[in-house]
Amino acid sequence: MELQEERIGDACVVTAKGRLDGAASGPFAERIGGLINGANGTKPKLLIDLAGVDFVSSAGLRAVLILIKKIKASGGAFALCGVQDQVREVLDISGFTPMLSIHDGRADGLAALGG
Repeated sequence: MELQEERIGDACVVTAKGRLDGAASGPFAERIGGLINGANGTKPKLLIDLAGVDFVSSAGLRAVLILIKKIKASGGAFALCGVQDQVREVLDISGFTPMLSIHDGRADGLAALGG
């Protein structure tokens, strides 16, 4: 899985590309978790663009759950955008959708983060 980070205002936007499966879930959670921890005393704002992700396994769902808990514990905000239909279906079936802020595009996701 490829991850690219960029700052837009006070938010960190991560663009993900590839499969969020067993092999990628650990490095994904570690890298995103590092962004949350590296907020230097501020409440982190994180938008993950999943337009390039076409598969999420149960290990990937676990990684997302860990990140949700970590960002909520830090008082930060977390949103997803560009979620493909097949990934959205996995999120829906697994019951994750109500825990997530999901938006069509980056502008909507950033607005939801207050950025």
